[in-house]
Amino acid sequence: MNDVTRRSAIGAIGSAAAWLAAPGVWAQAFPNKPMRILVPFPVGGIVDIVTRAVVEPMQANLGQPVVVEPKPGANGTLATAMIPQAPADGYNWVMATISHVVVPHLQSVPYDALADFQPVALVAVATSVATVNPALPVKTLKELIEYAKANPGKLNYLNPGNGTSLHLSAELLKNQYKIDMTGVPYRGVPPGIPDLLEGRLQVGFLPGPLSIQHVQSGKLRALAVLADKRLATLPDVPTFAQAGFAEANVVSWYVIAVRTSTPPPIVERIHASAMKALQEPETRDRLTKAGCEVPTPRSPADTLAMWKADYARYGKLVQEAGIKGES
Repeated sequence: MNDVTRRSAIGAIGSAAAWLAAPGVWAQAFPNKPMRILVPFPVGGIVDIVTRAVVEPMQANLGQPVVVEPKPGANGTLATAMIPQAPADGYNWVMATISHVVVPHLQSVPYDALADFQPVALVAVATSVATVNPALPVKTLKELIEYAKANPGKLNYLNPGNGTSLHLSAELLKNQYKIDMTGVPYRGVPPGIPDLLEGRLQVGFLPGPLSIQHVQSGKLRALAVLADKRLATLPDVPTFAQAGFAEANVVSWYVIAVRTSTPPPIVERIHASAMKALQEPETRDRLTKAGCEVPTPRSPADTLAMWKADYARYGKLVQEAGIKGES
C-alpha cells in the first residue's frame, strides 16, 4: 500500500469512526439551508393538501423553510424519479403515496421503488368508504359479496384510475372473494358520481369526505369504512375489519421519503420533526378536513417494512387481476 492509498484508507476509517461516535453532530448541523419536498400530483389535490398541512409546521422546529414543489406527470413518477438523482443529504424529499409501490407493477419506471428510497415518516392515511346505490338490495359488505356471487357480471363499480387506492380496493375485494364486478373507468372520482347516484353504477369506493355528504343525504348507502377505526361522521358504519373482511382492507398512506443512504441521524431528525408536527391540533384538523387520519406512529424501519409488504401485496394483485397501466 503506497502512502496516498494508506492516507485515504486512514481518512475513510477516521470519518466513519467520527460518524459512529458522534451521530448527533449530523443532526445538529442539519438543516442549514432550505429543503424541498416534491409532490407527484397537481396543486390543490389531496396529496398537495396533505403535504402542506404537515410540512408547514415542520419548518418551525427544523429552523429552515421547506419548499413544496408540485411536479405532476407520468403517473406520479416524474417527481419521484428526481429523488435518486439528488444528493443523499436530506434536503430533497418526496411525498410518496400508495402509488409509489403500485405504479412500478403497471409501467416501467426509472428507479427502484424500494432500493432507491428511504421512507422517513408516515404522516397520514386517507379514509374511504365502500358505498352502493340504495336501489341495490344490500346493507352490509357480506350481503354485497353474496349478491355479486349470485349475480355475476351484473354489478358495475366506479374506477377513478387504474392503480389508485380506490381502484385497488374494489379489485382486492373481487380477487379475495372471487366475485365478478365490472370497473367503469373515469378520470377521477367526481365524473363518476352522477352515474353512481343515478344507478348506472351500483358500487363506489369513495374518499371519506365525498362519501359522507351523499350517505347522510340518503343518496348512497355506506357498507364499510377502509380505515383503522370508524369515522365519527358515520359511527354506525363498521370498518372492513369489524365487518369481517380485514384482508381486503386497502390503506392509502402518505409518507415523506428521501434518497436511500441518507445518514440515519438526518432521517431521524426529519422523522422527529414530522411526529412533532402531527401532535399540533391545527395539523390534525387540516388532515381531518382532507379526509385523512393521523396514523399510529411508526419508525422509519417499520414504515419500510410496510412499503415492502404493500409492494409484494399489490404486485401480486396486479398480476392476478390483470390490471394494466393507464393508456
